[in-house]
Amino acid sequence: METATPHSGLPVQETTVPKAHIGHSIDDALELAGFGKVQICLSILSGVSMMTVVNEAVGMSIILPVSQCDLQFSAWEKGILGGSMLLGIMFSSYLWGYLADTRGRQLILKYTLFATSFFGAISCLATGFESLLVLRFLTGVCVAAPASTVYAYLGEFTTPSRRSQMLSFASVWGGVGIVYVSLVGWWILSYDWVFVISDSFEFKPWRLLFIVNTLPAFLNGIAFCFCPESPKFLVSRGRNEEALEILKTVYKINNGTDNADGYEVTTLRLDPEDAIAREQNGDGSIGLFKSVVNQTSPIMKLPYLVYFIICCVHNIGAFAIYGGLGLWFPDIMNHIFASDATVQGKTVCTILQRNGTQAIEVELCSDETETFLYTMISGVMSIIQGFVVSLLLGKVNVKTMTIFNFSIAGIWGIALQFVTNSYAVAILFCLEIVFAGYCVVLVNANMVDIFATKVRAMAIGMAHIFGRLSGFVASTLLGHLMLQNCEITLIMLASLMFVCSILTFFLPKKQ
Repeated sequence: METATPHSGLPVQETTVPKAHIGHSIDDALELAGFGKVQICLSILSGVSMMTVVNEAVGMSIILPVSQCDLQFSAWEKGILGGSMLLGIMFSSYLWGYLADTRGRQLILKYTLFATSFFGAISCLATGFESLLVLRFLTGVCVAAPASTVYAYLGEFTTPSRRSQMLSFASVWGGVGIVYVSLVGWWILSYDWVFVISDSFEFKPWRLLFIVNTLPAFLNGIAFCFCPESPKFLVSRGRNEEALEILKTVYKINNGTDNADGYEVTTLRLDPEDAIAREQNGDGSIGLFKSVVNQTSPIMKLPYLVYFIICCVHNIGAFAIYGGLGLWFPDIMNHIFASDATVQGKTVCTILQRNGTQAIEVELCSDETETFLYTMISGVMSIIQGFVVSLLLGKVNVKTMTIFNFSIAGIWGIALQFVTNSYAVAILFCLEIVFAGYCVVLVNANMVDIFATKVRAMAIGMAHIFGRLSGFVASTLLGHLMLQNCEITLIMLASLMFVCSILTFFLPKKQ
């Protein structure tokens, strides 16, 4: 009996699946269904899901400098609040990965998007550090699902040849999210109205910003109510007839026909790795603990384990800059462009350490105009990069693109220590954050290619635990590390980018 090789390129044990199968594989069925309106529409919706995560994270970095004087936040509290959402994502990613792999991608996405919008909106009612911390943590718990599950969902509606490209196109909406929160922040925070609700509570423009930032999550949740479940997930759960009906609908929409008579697929079969997983799990009537173990154990075995560890390190590096440095970016820009700081000939480290003990600690209860401008510029850069990388992924594989982005992010980080022009410093910060942030997308694209359908969402969710933990630690400590030794902090972050770049060479090539 010959052995088959799954799409990930990982070896299949000899005891399981013969090479000859009856019916079409999901990838073949998707190829025959065609590429068109369905994939483009789902790419946009998936992109808006990615945008909701950016809205909550970047939006908080804009709100914190304005709210700190009303709620009396210290620098430590600001760092913890900025990272609390990442902490929520870290604690819930494993659970959402398990539920997405066992209950369905679309089901989890729509409910968590509604929950994200709810907790994001009521964050405006916070009256102090403790209440805002709890609400932002719960927002993070809910947004963890769209932060990771959407990659598996979109990836399973596209063929391997287009998968990385479509994920890259969807990620453009992350840049749109940055532009969105910058523009609405600039607009709403330009007003100074106050509604006095009680002696201890005043509703100000920064509170309204919580609601406006979370609107895309609510609208996206409504849209996902009308989306189908992933056919690949359905087949992996033995629901072949449902999957076939969805694929027929995809065929009709993409080809503009009223019926699916021309669709050649009549039966569907499992990919080899999914067939193995079903054999191991039996009919699915097993206890919760055993089910969780069965979902996790394949990731802990070679060669999956090596690839999983590499992807975890990638997430740690990317989120340290994207989630940590990105949170402090508006604050850093505030100080760089403050009237007493914009002096030619000073590096960013000199500015932040100008008093030896104070810089980020200083309370600035409003955002400088340049802060919004450069946050928005970083969003525009993300959009441009997303389009460029998406076009290049048709010719350059995702592994090579990952190496390039990590390396360039490291180079920008090194260059920051030698540039003295304030505007050039702002641009370099933007570039480092953008290139590191895009690595999150590329790492997820790598994981969609590497891991089998049965454990894909779980693997991505688990890797995000390490990434979000890195983002939380970085957002909490970076402000103080920059004050204590700015140069070493920047070198450490840049070095981490180079380590991530080198580790990428050990990932398997896309088949």
